[in-house]
Formats: sequence, C-alpha cells, structure tokens
Amino acid sequence: EVSSAVSETCPECWTLGCGPLDSLFSLTADALECCTPIAEYIAATIWCCGSPIAFPLIYCFDSDPHTNETSGWAISMEQAPMRQPLLCCFSMIGLPCGQFFVRRHALGGDMTRYRLWQGYYDGPHCFARHCDGAPITIESGTYGEQDCPNAFLCLEVSVLGGMCSSCCAFEVSRRLMKEERELGIDPTEARQEKCINFAGGIAASIHQWACCMYCTSCCVGCCAPDSEGAQECSAEARRASQACWSIAHTIYKGMWAVKII
Repeated sequence: EVSSAVSETCPECWTLGCGPLDSLFSLTADALECCTPIAEYIAATIWCCGSPIAFPLIYCFDSDPHTNETSGWAISMEQAPMRQPLLCCFSMIGLPCGQFFVRRHALGGDMTRYRLWQGYYDGPHCFARHCDGAPITIESGTYGEQDCPNAFLCLEVSVLGGMCSSCCAFEVSRRLMKEERELGIDPTEARQEKCINFAGGIAASIHQWACCMYCTSCCVGCCAPDSEGAQECSAEARRASQACWSIAHTIYKGMWAVKII
C-alpha cells in the first residue's frame, strides 16, 4: 500500500532515480559521508561539555564590570564553596532538598506566602502559547497551594518542571530574593547567563539542523525507493542527523550541569 501510494504521488523520475537526480543524490550522499564522521568525532570528544567539567567555560565570558559594586550579596557565588562548604555540598548532593530549604529561607519561613513558582511562570506555555484553551496555562494560587504549601513546594523542586525542576526552583528563589532585598546580579551569575544563552543558541540551531536532515532523509527514502543514490543519500542524512542530535544533547546536558553548580 505504501509503495503504491508513493508511486501515485511522486513522479517517476523520483521513484526510479533516473538521469541527473540519481547523480545529485549520489553527490549529496558523498558530501554527507565526508561531513558526518567529523560531526560524530565532535560528538564523541565534547563529552566533557555535558558534565560539571564544563563549568569553567563560563569564564570565557565577561561579566558586567559594575556587578561587584551593585550586587549587594553578602557572599558571592565564587566565595560560597569556601565560606559555606557543608551547605554547598548538601545542595549539590541533595539538590531538591537544598532548593526546598532555599525557598523556605527566601520566604522567611512564612509558607503562607508560598505560591507555585511564586507566580513568575504564570501564563500560557507549550500549546497554549499558540492556541487558546490548549494546555498548559499556569495560574499560581489557584491550585490550593495555601492548604498544603510544603507538599506543593516538594513537587515544584522535584517533578513539576521535569528535569529542570530544581533549576527552575533555584531561579525563582534567587529572583524573589533579588526583588525583595533589592539585590543585583553576581559577577559569576552574569557570566553563567551569557554562557547559557550562547550555548543554548548553538544547541537549538544544531537541533533544528538535525530535524531537517532527518525529515529530508525520510522523504527522499520514501519517494525514491528504487534509486540507489537516493537510498544512500537517505542513510547518510539519517546518520548525520543522529550525530547532530548527539552534539545538541551533550550541550544541553552541559547547560544543565552549569545551572546546577
């Protein structure tokens, strides 16, 4: 049924791969065959960028020269591991538990003030951004947080944000303290944000390229089942897309590790 549908939909020159098209497919496959090993090598060698070892990369970025004078924090991010090593180790080992106590401290121990993500993520997300009434729209304070604030905070720091739950909870707590205590941006925090934005842009672009190559490989493979060049091109494009996905995944893991540290 699939082959008949392809035959009816695609021109004969596509399905048989006759003439210049078959040569074009072969040339494309040869080009991908040259580029794909490079992408696979990059994916294999940047493993360190997907681990906490990637943290020193933030020092490749400049911080605002005035952040030291305007931050107002009693202990800077760089000094925290030396000034409060036990607390830092506890926060790293028990990440959700650490963020739970950070939020309680930010709220001054008054859990009646707690709301889901303190309202900072209220509004449409996912499909709701493009279609009214679709999931998900967050409205903090409407889920009964006031009745069980500790239970909701446990969920917030562990599961509600998926793999980024603890990172989201940390950003909310830090933002809350900045606004209530009129604190500025720490120099290390400024570097981290620049690093995350830079790496995130690269990862998103690579991920888009991977998706495009994978979709193209599927279309070429289905529309030209009898063309040897097209099938070779489809296989190489799929291999290249897998390498690009691996690179993007490693970069995303590194971003997550830097945020945790």
